[in-house]
Amino acid sequence: MKTNQLMTVALPNGTLDIYHKTAVGSLTDLFNLGNGQRILDGKKAINQTLFIKSKATQEFIQIIAKELGIQPEEIVFSKGKGKGSKTYAQLHFLIYAAEKLSPTFHFHVIDTFLNKHLLQLRDDGGNVFKALNLAIDQWLPDRKGKHNMGCYIQIATVLRAKIFPEIENFEIGVNIWNTNRATHDKQYLREDYEDKLVSFLKAGLIRDFAHLKDVITTL
Repeated sequence: MKTNQLMTVALPNGTLDIYHKTAVGSLTDLFNLGNGQRILDGKKAINQTLFIKSKATQEFIQIIAKELGIQPEEIVFSKGKGKGSKTYAQLHFLIYAAEKLSPTFHFHVIDTFLNKHLLQLRDDGGNVFKALNLAIDQWLPDRKGKHNMGCYIQIATVLRAKIFPEIENFEIGVNIWNTNRATHDKQYLREDYEDKLVSFLKAGLIRDFAHLKDVITTL
């Protein structure tokens, strides 16, 4: 998937915004969540600004810059102005900060981004959906050689309803795959279903567009 989608990722005590390709996320969100866990643990909150300015943190920023071949200002930076301003950071730094904030919170951050590969699943799901669209163009008997944009949208809608049966009405203009509802399990189901449909189309097992939609509902 070429576009760098801004995702809202669910963590146990809230959400964190992060771009799925560059893996640059909101350090502001991270500190709000991590400090929330600290308070639950009976500890004082850590000041984000002082943390960034500390000697140990600045040394780690230099290490990230050297190892990744990027500039220090690309690792931690501010976006927006006034009350809407947020501090963003590269994923290596987010994990480092999570460790300093709370062992429990650190575990959940690692589990979400490293163990469950949430950002990679988001990318893979988008790529396989593109492959599914191409498969519709090439192997769906009643859609070969036709303009199929409307079909892609309908298939995306049917898949979304299949994977999120608990949602009765989807918010117009909101990409569900970039929200905190798109957990690891949901992202995995999307990729799995799309991959199966591509295989079915290639094998000639889908008769027509109506049959394709029926197959999705029985997956």
